[in-house]
Amino acid sequence: MRLRGWYEQFKRQFRANLVAIISLLTALSGFYYNTWRDHQNELNHNMRNAAFEVLKELGELQTVVNYAHFERDKQRGNTLDGWGHVVLIRDVSRLMTPAAAAEGQQLYAAWQQQVDRLGADAASEQAISKEITEMREAVLASIRQLQ
Repeated sequence: MRLRGWYEQFKRQFRANLVAIISLLTALSGFYYNTWRDHQNELNHNMRNAAFEVLKELGELQTVVNYAHFERDKQRGNTLDGWGHVVLIRDVSRLMTPAAAAEGQQLYAAWQQQVDRLGADAASEQAISKEITEMREAVLASIRQLQ
């Protein structure tokens, strides 16, 4: 008997406050969505900035490779400068998609294996340039998949 009275009172209170309950649920879901969207926007912003930085560094690395191989210019084709670009590309690509991070690591490995023969062996230039192109494609694919 007592339980039934409690239940009836609860139903009356629920009906009386239904608009407030719905408003609270709407506000909480809106707050959750806005928080999620802000988080996604921040991730996209960070990935986009990382992608543009990597693209810029890839262009500079390709310039170093071209001067070192084709012109044999030790100043503009300085492989020590190339190391700086490669390391930065590898590190910043980790902020992007797993595919871009893997390509960054492959570029680093190719550079490490081929840099000593750059300028003397056409295959070394081709291997490094191929990895630069694949990295560029991975970065562009990362940009395209942003939400």
